[in-house]
Amino acid sequence: MPSKSLIDTAYTKIRQKIILGDFMPGTLLSENELAYELNMSRTPIRTAISHLESEGFVVSLKNRGILVKEMSFKEILDMIEVMASFQIHALDSIIERGCPIDIPELEKCLKNQIEASRQDDYPEYIKYSHFFLRGIISALNNQAMLQIMDSYQDKIIMIATVNWKLTPHQPHYSANRVNESLYQAVASRDYEGAKQIVKETLLNNRNRLVMEGRM
Repeated sequence: MPSKSLIDTAYTKIRQKIILGDFMPGTLLSENELAYELNMSRTPIRTAISHLESEGFVVSLKNRGILVKEMSFKEILDMIEVMASFQIHALDSIIERGCPIDIPELEKCLKNQIEASRQDDYPEYIKYSHFFLRGIISALNNQAMLQIMDSYQDKIIMIATVNWKLTPHQPHYSANRVNESLYQAVASRDYEGAKQIVKETLLNNRNRLVMEGRM
């Protein structure tokens, strides 16, 4: 039986390549090739692939290999809608119950996000954009919501990074403008204005997916 460290190494490295778009959706992977690349036997590779399949990153195809799964845009929209509803609920709770929001932490996430965009480090930019939204939701201190946000993080990074690689001709980094507006609204305690920004961003994202024929 392979050691847990070998399985963890295989799982982490393959997962990271999927998230960063090194293994693009639709790519067929081979256990033999992965074992050669990672310098290990097929056994830990097989176990790692099983974990990744349970997380929805890959699908094993009998006698064909391992397919890197392409997420449907319905799944993408579902995640976007959940995150937007969490933000709106958090902002409502701030208004109604005075739940504290960590403004310095939001500012830190926003600065890191903008710096990543200046460095053209798209995965880091998406990561800190996600952290920024998580920071707003953190005001609720609702661990169930935060666990859902955390479970979305890597898939959001993967979806956005793959799209970035496939559409270099399109403008990107629009979350800088959105989150800067959100930050200004929240920092000035204009929570109704912040809610409107969240709703407009959700509508824009939904319309973009429909116009691009992805829904």
